Amino acid sequence: MPDPFSATRCAHIAVVGAGWWSQGWHLPHLSRNYHAQITAIVEPCEAPRSTLNPDLKTTEELQKLYAVPVFKTFDEFLASPEAEQTDGVIIATTHSAHYEVGMKAIGRFHVLMEKPMTTDLAEADWLAQAASKSDHIFMLNNTANFRDSTEKVHNMVKSKIGQVRSVNCYMAAALLWLFEDPENVGWIKPTGSMQGNGFGLGQMSHALAWLYFVTDLEPEKVCCSMLHSEKTGADITDIAIVHCAGNAIMSIHGTASMPFKSYFESTKHIHMKIFGSGGVLSYGGEDQHPESGGLRLELFDGTDQHLPGFYFENYQAEGDGPESLQVFLSGCTGTKILNAADAMIGRKVVATLDAMYKSAKTGQFEVIKPFETANEIDYTIYLFD
Repeated sequence: MPDPFSATRCAHIAVVGAGWWSQGWHLPHLSRNYHAQITAIVEPCEAPRSTLNPDLKTTEELQKLYAVPVFKTFDEFLASPEAEQTDGVIIATTHSAHYEVGMKAIGRFHVLMEKPMTTDLAEADWLAQAASKSDHIFMLNNTANFRDSTEKVHNMVKSKIGQVRSVNCYMAAALLWLFEDPENVGWIKPTGSMQGNGFGLGQMSHALAWLYFVTDLEPEKVCCSMLHSEKTGADITDIAIVHCAGNAIMSIHGTASMPFKSYFESTKHIHMKIFGSGGVLSYGGEDQHPESGGLRLELFDGTDQHLPGFYFENYQAEGDGPESLQVFLSGCTGTKILNAADAMIGRKVVATLDAMYKSAKTGQFEVIKPFETANEIDYTIYLFD
């Protein structure tokens, strides 16, 4: 991707949600990034808690550490002088709060929202519609989508693979410790209108966003089977067939059941194959270990090209942030960017996962409503007082 640091002005960013991901990644990244300045933090809980990090700082400690005001609600922030100085917001709240904060932010700020976009398809429709009418950036923090290698795959699919006919997606992780722990309520228990919760929403959202960016496929109907944890009820293995427009088919297999060794050794195993009228593109390896895999392009004209190096998600806590953050900061300062995880990709992911969870219950194909139908909804009636 183009160098996101061509902009000279610093991006002024507010962080909404100060849980374990913001405290471990977003806030430290921004504080170390010369192209960013934190303007405010929004967090309703004075002492945020997480089973994944028992040592979270209080909002008072965060205020002192980053020398910025902390607001209890997004509305309080919107009414503050800091909001007038803010270019963009990072939304890292609980998934259920993405919609409310997102709808208030779209049109006023550039938005970088954690994935998945929502856990409710109707909310995803309204967010996508609002984002399509805004002249501000709306990005999902699907870090894999902003890798240089992902743009290369996207371009090869466009120029070499031809019409996509079928896709095979495999993602395996050593995450039973997460999805089989009853204390991890946010990762295992559905709330509100959620059809389910577990590996699908927690991990397959990453792989699906990558696939929809590199292929541009439009999902139409889904059939899915799931295995659930006997300890928590969370889905820990998901196998789905996704029928897409243009008679393309995706085969999806995701599981949390890899053996856990250590945080360094137990990386995700990811293998993608994209078959088209021109040939097949394969991309796979072990996440966080570039030497473990790479890209292979095999075409019917005899081409057999190998490119070593596998780069997928970037969740390194050190440094000044992943490629997605660099692109977002650049966009906040007016530089033209390639948005590789926009609201429409987010909507496709939510729609696919919603259909997967429904199909796992009904045992039937679940049809995905086209986005054009959602455009007829007056989403303004769902705004908040």
